[in-house]
Amino acid sequence: MAEYVFESKPAIIEQSRSTILRVAVVGAVVGVGTWMLAYMLQRFVISALFCSGESVCDKSIVYSGAIALIIVSVMGVVALVRSSVYRPLLIALGAVISLWGISGWISGLTILEQVGWMALLFALAYSAYGWLARIRNVPIMLISVVILMIATRFIPAII
Repeated sequence: MAEYVFESKPAIIEQSRSTILRVAVVGAVVGVGTWMLAYMLQRFVISALFCSGESVCDKSIVYSGAIALIIVSVMGVVALVRSSVYRPLLIALGAVISLWGISGWISGLTILEQVGWMALLFALAYSAYGWLARIRNVPIMLISVVILMIATRFIPAII
C-alpha cells in the first residue's frame, strides 16, 4: 500500500530580506514622489487655475495631495509587481487608505520635514501592509488588513 506524505505549509509566505527591504524602499520613493507631485500640482495647477477665493486656496494642498497620492500609488503598484512582491495591490491600497490626507497633516512643516515624514510614513505603511499581505489564510489576512486600516485612520483622529 502506498504511503502518503502530507506537507504542511507555514502560515506566513516566506520572502527574502531583500524583498522586504524593496517594499520599504518602494514605499519611501512613493512617499517622496507623492510629495513632489502634490507640491507641483498645488503650486502650478490648482493655485493657478482655481484660487479665486480664500476657501478654495485653503483646500488646494489637500486636493493636490489626494490627486498625487492616487497617481503615484499606481506607479507604486507597478514597482511592487516588478519586484515580485506578493499581493502588491493590497499593499498600495492599504497605504493609500491609511495615509489619505497626509498632505494636509504635514502642511505646516518645513519642506525637508515634509519630505522626511512622507518617506518615513510611506515606508512604514508599505512595510506593514507588505508583512500582513504575506499571511497565507486570506480571511485572516483581510481581517488583519482592515483592522490596521481602521487603527491608522481612527487612532490619529482620537489623539
